[in-house]
Amino acid sequence: MYGYKDYFDEALFGKPYNDREEEISEYKSLIELMLEDYAGLKGLGTEEGLFSRGLLISEEEMKEYFINHPSLRENDSYYYVHAETVEDALSHIKSREEATKDKSILPLYNIKKSYGLNNPELLAVMLGFLNQKNRGYERVFGFLQDDIELNDATLGLLISLCTRAFKEDIPEAEEFISGKKGLFGSLFKAYGADKIYPLRSKLVLTYAAASYIRGGLSEGVPSDGLIKLYEKSEEPDFFEEEIKAVSLLLGSDEKLSCVYLEGKDNDAALHVAKKAAHKNKKKLCAISLNDIKNADEDKVCEAEENILFYGQMEGIALILNDAVEENVNDAFLLNFIKGLICSKKVSPILFSGSKNTPESLKLGNGIGEPVLHIGITLPDVKVRTAIWEYFIKSCGLSKEKGFLCEDLADCYEIGYKDIKSSVKQAKLNMLVNGLKKVNKDVMIEALKGIGTVNFKGLAKEVKTVYTWEDLCIGKEESRILKTACDRYKIKNRIGESWGISKKNAYGNGVSVLLYGPPGTGKTMSAQVVAREIGLPLYRVDTSQLFSKYIGETQKNLNAVFDEAETSNVILFFDEADALFSKRTDVESSNDRHANQEIAFLLQRIEEYKGMSILATNYYSGFDKAFVRRITYAVRLEQPDYETRLLLWKNTLPLTVPKEKDIDYEFLAENFELTGSNIKAILLSAAYMAGAEDKKLSMSFIVRAMKYEFDKLGMMPDSGKFGQYAAYLYG
Repeated sequence: MYGYKDYFDEALFGKPYNDREEEISEYKSLIELMLEDYAGLKGLGTEEGLFSRGLLISEEEMKEYFINHPSLRENDSYYYVHAETVEDALSHIKSREEATKDKSILPLYNIKKSYGLNNPELLAVMLGFLNQKNRGYERVFGFLQDDIELNDATLGLLISLCTRAFKEDIPEAEEFISGKKGLFGSLFKAYGADKIYPLRSKLVLTYAAASYIRGGLSEGVPSDGLIKLYEKSEEPDFFEEEIKAVSLLLGSDEKLSCVYLEGKDNDAALHVAKKAAHKNKKKLCAISLNDIKNADEDKVCEAEENILFYGQMEGIALILNDAVEENVNDAFLLNFIKGLICSKKVSPILFSGSKNTPESLKLGNGIGEPVLHIGITLPDVKVRTAIWEYFIKSCGLSKEKGFLCEDLADCYEIGYKDIKSSVKQAKLNMLVNGLKKVNKDVMIEALKGIGTVNFKGLAKEVKTVYTWEDLCIGKEESRILKTACDRYKIKNRIGESWGISKKNAYGNGVSVLLYGPPGTGKTMSAQVVAREIGLPLYRVDTSQLFSKYIGETQKNLNAVFDEAETSNVILFFDEADALFSKRTDVESSNDRHANQEIAFLLQRIEEYKGMSILATNYYSGFDKAFVRRITYAVRLEQPDYETRLLLWKNTLPLTVPKEKDIDYEFLAENFELTGSNIKAILLSAAYMAGAEDKKLSMSFIVRAMKYEFDKLGMMPDSGKFGQYAAYLYG
């Protein structure tokens, strides 16, 4: 038999360890010394063993065992033959650990310190590690446990070894399984515990514990596909108050179970958690409950083991995110959450979700403690600007001259996640299109992909293809529309910095009423405004809003405004007089309900924080209360000669092939048409010319005018067409 001096070099006593392998090697020597002693007890190297050699116990061996006086049998003081040897070995290891300045290279020392392990518990860790490190130990363990198929070291083997090595009391097997330290579940695989026959419990190290011993702190949380580890964040503190609050909770001695971060932006909650953890010098582990819900049970158990181990070892912070309110009622997930909470290895556990704290989470924390609630609201325009600037810079994008993040931050009331996603999408679009600098159009295009707008048939998007150059209206009318655009672009900046928003009970939305005869450019004006601001334009389908059933119209209106509030769009109510008509004297229940609907619509449009554009041909039919509340009203008149001339010349693109002798002045002078009439005529003429493979000319324009007049029920006056009258019937 080999002794202490064979396993340990006494010359190294008090000398520091150079690396983790040295420490592991000496603990391995200690275990092997104890295993060799126990193998001798089993009869290894002797003719007469006290009992089985590990494969089969015979009747003769049983007799041999019971021949001895009970005081001489196994587990009695008579067998403390190696107690001093083991103590010498432990003293040797301790002297070297204490001499080592860099304790990070001592995984077993750190585990012992973090968990507060005694010697038997630490040796249990080493037994589990040896079995996973080298398959050669499987047969040794099988022999010593009298079952060659039992190739994992058990609590029974550990206690037998420790009984021969330590004179003090050895913990009962049940203490390892159900004790306060909870070694099974964070140090040892939970499935190894046998509560009915505790001595048979297998000492199988968790993946996290084994990885830590092999690789130490640098290896971090093992990659199991469910856990994301964040060591630190270089981002600025975008949510200062929320970060401060969570940071205080993570560092508090008051051990809370749960903290619920409520907000529609899970990425913002994750940002807050990362920054708060970093301020407490902790790593953040993030787990998606959706991923847990869809993962197999083994993966989930592994994730839980990893969290519990690193929670004990490093004091990590933990956030469970993604749809808490949808998933927390799931029994499997609830047990997963309870296991983490009751372990006390991570405290508090952070949750994130978009609704108020779910009652099931309050009741399901397993220990009856309240859940602290912290709201993460949409960042204000100043913070949104900083987020835009940060991600544009971090993505390596250069801004085109005149491109201002402030404009995007003001018009698009979106959060951290959507801004980050939009910048990444813009970068990809620029790469595909070969663009060098980001501009407003690139970013607006990227913003279209941040979310889906679903008005459930109550509104449809209108493409905004027109610019100010296409819009032929009076200078004063154009000036009012540009003023409305400017106001909307800076409504948040000025409203917040000048304190205007605080004095405005209904927010700082902008509403524009466009009124005038048909065909004067109301729809085109709405498109130009939307394009200038950079928001999608949605035309509300008034035919779908109205319902004969009481309350349904208000319900539909609510749905439109609620969706618009969260989607950053401009609402366009065409033929708005159908909605905002004058309230009537109440002569029947129908009158009363109609008036209620109008009053409700007035309230919603006044409260709406976005932009709404309304168009009507009948201004006189509007309710006066609505007109008082509108921000801007623009009357679009029948175009005069100058405007008509611009419309004739500029409606069609320059790419349309035209004859040089088209008499635009004649057309503008002799026919008082609206912009929509002129557009219809020119488009019809262009297609007629294309069908005959010819250029656009006066002959096609005059024929198209005849068709337009026929459509309107008007008889064309050939005298007005002068020298071009022959084309009417050509």
